[in-house]
Amino acid sequence: MRRQPLYFVGALILAMLAACATRSDFTAISSKNVNLASIKVDRKMLKGRSSGEDCAHIFIFIPDKQAASLEEALDRALEPKQANLLVDAVLRHHWFYIPLIYGEECWKAEGDTYDTYK
Repeated sequence: MRRQPLYFVGALILAMLAACATRSDFTAISSKNVNLASIKVDRKMLKGRSSGEDCAHIFIFIPDKQAASLEEALDRALEPKQANLLVDAVLRHHWFYIPLIYGEECWKAEGDTYDTYK
């Protein structure tokens, strides 16, 4: 009967060492203004494939910034190519946390960038 508390403590530690990851696929996504009424995606608008990432870290219990955001990850994917639309996009979100040691949350966006204003 003495081992039951040890199993409980072990299960509690495993639950505290949590992590999660998700992946989502989108036909088109943007954090910029896009006029959907007159949009016509053409291959000559293609600016190439791009990716962007936004991460937030927690050291001990102190975060280095508010939180990671999907919008910032999208902006970091679109702005280097001077585009406003991500087509065939893949969004990834992952996080993990080891209590009182370290934690991380990240958004990553990647896809084909298009400039629909041309």
